[in-house]
Amino acid sequence: MAIELRRALPDAPIVLYGDEPWRPYNRVRLSALLAGEADWSDFTTGLDVPDTVETRYGMRVARIEPEAQQLVDAAGRVQAYASLVLATGSRAHVPEIPGTGLAGVFVFRDLADAAALQARLVRSRRVAVIGGGLLGLETARALHRYRTEIVVVEHHPRLMPNQLDATAAARMRARVESAGIEVVVDDGPMAVLGAGRVAGLRLRSGRILECDTVVFAAGIRPRIELARDAGLVFQRGIAVDDQLRTSAPGIYAVGECAQHRDRVYGLVAPGFEQAAVAARAIAGEAVRYAGSLSATRLKVARWPVFSMGEVAAWELPDLTRVQTYETDAVYRKLVVRRGRLVGALALGEWAALSRVQEAVQHQRRLWPWQRARFAREGEPWPTGASDVSAWPAEATVCNCTGVTRGQISDAVAAGCLTVSAVAARTGASGVCGSCRPLVESLVGAAGPREAMPLARRLAWLAAFALGLALLFAQPFNVPYANTEALVWHWDRLWRDGLVKQISGYSLLALAALLALIGLRKRWKRLTLLAFVHWRWLHAGIGALALLVLWAHTGGRVGTGLNRWLALTMLGAALTGIGLALFLAREHRLTPARSAALRPTLQWMHWLLLWPLPTLLGFHILKVYWF
Repeated sequence: MAIELRRALPDAPIVLYGDEPWRPYNRVRLSALLAGEADWSDFTTGLDVPDTVETRYGMRVARIEPEAQQLVDAAGRVQAYASLVLATGSRAHVPEIPGTGLAGVFVFRDLADAAALQARLVRSRRVAVIGGGLLGLETARALHRYRTEIVVVEHHPRLMPNQLDATAAARMRARVESAGIEVVVDDGPMAVLGAGRVAGLRLRSGRILECDTVVFAAGIRPRIELARDAGLVFQRGIAVDDQLRTSAPGIYAVGECAQHRDRVYGLVAPGFEQAAVAARAIAGEAVRYAGSLSATRLKVARWPVFSMGEVAAWELPDLTRVQTYETDAVYRKLVVRRGRLVGALALGEWAALSRVQEAVQHQRRLWPWQRARFAREGEPWPTGASDVSAWPAEATVCNCTGVTRGQISDAVAAGCLTVSAVAARTGASGVCGSCRPLVESLVGAAGPREAMPLARRLAWLAAFALGLALLFAQPFNVPYANTEALVWHWDRLWRDGLVKQISGYSLLALAALLALIGLRKRWKRLTLLAFVHWRWLHAGIGALALLVLWAHTGGRVGTGLNRWLALTMLGAALTGIGLALFLAREHRLTPARSAALRPTLQWMHWLLLWPLPTLLGFHILKVYWF
């Protein structure tokens, strides 16, 4: 929040309070710290508070006095404010059951909790983790490295009920159990047993689990005490409007403590989005927060898990199509409503995941042939279509911070040529790190783009073909020979029946050859010549086809069916010429411009090619019938 405020208000005095003694760190990676897979630098990347912000770490705020527009900290110091932002977060939920005060009972929420657990596990033998959600499973995995017996208890019938459907949850359970972690579902804790120290856990079913340590990782509760005591309106969280304003003038709330439109988000990404809106609202800009689409993209039990949108609901609404793809290594699911992607779920590696995330976030249209491709191959788009450098500028790359491809490209253009530099400037890849490969790709794409092989030759061919196509647009037609004394009657090209048949069938053969060459990209077994050579050959044959068409018609488009056929051929040729010129000069365009033009030109070309077989068939039938 302080970083966003400094961006929006470069000269305003800002004071940051934190009741923990450490500077801001990334809570998402606490399980990696507990598992020994990360060090301190991994926790603070992208979260450096500007030097111009006054920081008061380890200083708890005791109370807020909205009428006087001031607060009082634990040391009794009074701090006046013009605007106050509450980002108090949440605390771990501990159910009200007997025995939670025994030694050996822990929560896992902050750095102090992680340190306490590390110290405890040196002498722990069996640990019960309460909660089979994201945090619970990651906690279990982290604790398992100490060769401690782990049992996960989840009161829902399946693991990760808010993110996974039944099939994915079953596969996740098998994965967790194969790692040596016991899983108990559809059961919950009723009491922690022991005399002064944990000795076991009694479940709702009556089963007794022997354990010497209990870790509660079963959800969170917003920390709203400051707001409640100050008289602010609250329910589950601190009530805020679309500008993140609370019921008290000048006070805002963001993150896990805020309740917007009856919803409290328990993920980091909505908090970053809210912080950006609140900072600009404080700066006087006309902004509005319309809510966030929650997404989970983490490694759970060392298995990549992605869940976004409507995927785990017990019953999906009408007009909803569900498409799944399964192998031994992956499970993928797309949820489509009225032709638009509204949810996606994936277990296992998926190169196109960021493209899928962006499509769900903006509810992009998913066409029937894309759904069919997904059912066959597990990919809704062709290989290579997910290159992040070709994404639209407004596409989100870092879901945690809401940073777009355009913002990262601007940072790279401004001289941020490392991932760390991009993270420091934009915050991208500084939270969970899952978007780091995308940022690396954009940083790597910062150099000058090279022209495709044979680009100049392709451009010359396209220019020649364009000249031939323009002959059909001339205001006059090629005249007929007006005297028999001429040695060569050029009009025989389009008047003599035999010559017209030869040119016509030549044109048909060239069209068929062009169609076959067009299939080269999809014919993986054909390895003769590189694709770029086939592309150049395609352009050359297209130019030759235009020359034969001119000879066949004398530059005349005719009437009726002949006109429709000629115009369709010319349209297909012109769009193909445009595509060839684009490919030859693509390296001079920005990635965003390139990404926008390429599919448009391709679709225009293909659209005009589809009617050709039917029109040609009617043309041939007409010639021989009449």
